[in-house]
Amino acid sequence: MKTATYIKLSLILILIIDCTSLSAQINTVGSYKNLITVKESRADLQGSPYLLSDWTAATIKFSPGIEPKTENIKYDLLDDVLIIKGEGDTEYTFTDAPKEFKLSTNNEIYRNGFSPVDKMTEKTFYNVIYDGKVKYLKKLSKMVIESKGYNSATVEKKVADETNFYIAKAGEKPVKVKGNEKSIIAVLGKNEALSKYIKENKLDLKSTEGISKLLTYYDTL
Repeated sequence: MKTATYIKLSLILILIIDCTSLSAQINTVGSYKNLITVKESRADLQGSPYLLSDWTAATIKFSPGIEPKTENIKYDLLDDVLIIKGEGDTEYTFTDAPKEFKLSTNNEIYRNGFSPVDKMTEKTFYNVIYDGKVKYLKKLSKMVIESKGYNSATVEKKVADETNFYIAKAGEKPVKVKGNEKSIIAVLGKNEALSKYIKENKLDLKSTEGISKLLTYYDTL
């Protein structure tokens, strides 16, 4: 009986410690609440985990009804999270992820909320290249590749990039596509009309510009 009571008390104590530890990480910065301090060190990585290495101004959008805000951000592509800069260069992430952010440097838009596909979830951010009835999405991912040198015990951690493109119809999962007519038309359908438009306009579907022009036409059909 005493043993059971001791175990219960131990579990309660562990829960209290865990909750205290978690609450210590939660912060309020400006008008933001429930921000989590980024404590993980990336000093052992060869290469940058970020979309852009420097802090970049971006307009951040949250749920409807919440006013967009402009902040200095970094987009961590390893963890697929948005990081904002606090006082003293302290870095924070959001407990409730923003829905979208737009970089001030090049006006690129990154948005989540798409149906899960491959390794991506609804919280995954995609670069929205074409934003019509259908969406043309670019997903740049980063991963860590570990290796050891010959006759060495030291593990090297290198950051590698991977880029994929997707087309998302309204209410459907994004579908991975390649930069060719067969792949794109297989997703869109309307083969005859699109093939004719591609030929007449000599569209280069290996370029994002060519695919965007095709999708602009597709949205009129």
